[in-house]
Amino acid sequence: METRIVIFLAFVSVAVIVNTLLIWFAYRGFARFTSKLTATVSAFGTSSETKAWLTTLQFVSEQAIAVTGTAKIKIAEFEPMLDRAQQQYMNALSHVDSKLEIIAGEITANAQKVRDIVAKPAFSCVAFAAALSRVLETEIDE
Repeated sequence: METRIVIFLAFVSVAVIVNTLLIWFAYRGFARFTSKLTATVSAFGTSSETKAWLTTLQFVSEQAIAVTGTAKIKIAEFEPMLDRAQQQYMNALSHVDSKLEIIAGEITANAQKVRDIVAKPAFSCVAFAAALSRVLETEIDE
């Protein structure tokens, strides 16, 4: 039983030492990173070239804000005209659609009239031929 406790304590000791080393290396890495980052930021803030660049960027962003505001106002002024144009197009399409439906109805009616004009004599001829064949069949059978 004592050997088991000794082995367990050895593993626990190794785990504690490994965890301690990992935490220490992570601390050292983060310390180096923050030191470099601090040096970079301080160099960035004290450089006259950087300050000029930031001033230029600020001026450009203010100009972009002004242009965006102007564009927004122009689009807002243009919106009622677009709504009117859309309404006019909808009315024109509705008018054209109703005209096309009337024309389609007239074409259908005229097509039926032509069909009736052509089909009526054909039906009469077929009916006459059928009646004639029945008459001839009855005479032949007799």
